Amino acid sequence: MNDYSLPKCQALAQKYGSQFLRYGDSAFSLGNFDVFSAEFFGIGFVKIATILDGLTAGVDVLFLDADQVFFRNPLPYLLARETDIMVSGDCHHHRDETPEEQLPPINNNIGFVYLRHTPMVARAVMNWGYWLTDILRSGGTAWDQRTFAAAMQYVSTDVTRRHLSLAMLRPDLFPYKCMGPCGCDLRGVSYFTLGKIPQRDSAGNCPKVLMEGWYAYHMPCSGDMNNKARLMAEYSEMYQRVVGPVNSRSAPFEAL
Repeated sequence: MNDYSLPKCQALAQKYGSQFLRYGDSAFSLGNFDVFSAEFFGIGFVKIATILDGLTAGVDVLFLDADQVFFRNPLPYLLARETDIMVSGDCHHHRDETPEEQLPPINNNIGFVYLRHTPMVARAVMNWGYWLTDILRSGGTAWDQRTFAAAMQYVSTDVTRRHLSLAMLRPDLFPYKCMGPCGCDLRGVSYFTLGKIPQRDSAGNCPKVLMEGWYAYHMPCSGDMNNKARLMAEYSEMYQRVVGPVNSRSAPFEAL
């Protein structure tokens, strides 16, 4: 967030009767950090502190990496599920309607994670932060992505899903670039097995039937932020070309 984008975010928040706050550490506010650099790992501590700020203030937190483009409002989908923590994950056929104690045994991606403001969620996130701190103090690599699932499940399996529930979002609806150029195709795939990786057609478009379900497209595994920005614009243009205007397929939503 910089002095140029800050006023735009504040104006947008006021439009919906909300408030925008800038939070972060000055050490991580500028630069295009290389993957697995010291700054890259340091961002994880800022992320956890930011999430805890929201949870302890009594609000749900939808934490998003900046390198993704949205096509539909995900809030109606998320709020329709009675699960405490929801995170995106790899191309795999699973459901996300039922709260569970554990996530599917595949990679998750914490570039998209929704957390409800409950005491157990706060406890799990605090546990995550303590674990990363212990790893760092012992000379290890404190990577938030690698430790997220185990940190959440350490608490959820202790208190049961009645008190802390988890779910991994459907990958065909919340795809990301590490899967491939067109996300994840679960059509005809047996339950709890890996999905299919579709490709672009000769015109450079992803299958319309898949794109119509997309809420967003996240761009990890895509190089530096300059290339990510190019891809975000490219996918936004493709969506409008193949499906229609951005937000045209969003479900009705009224915020109180």
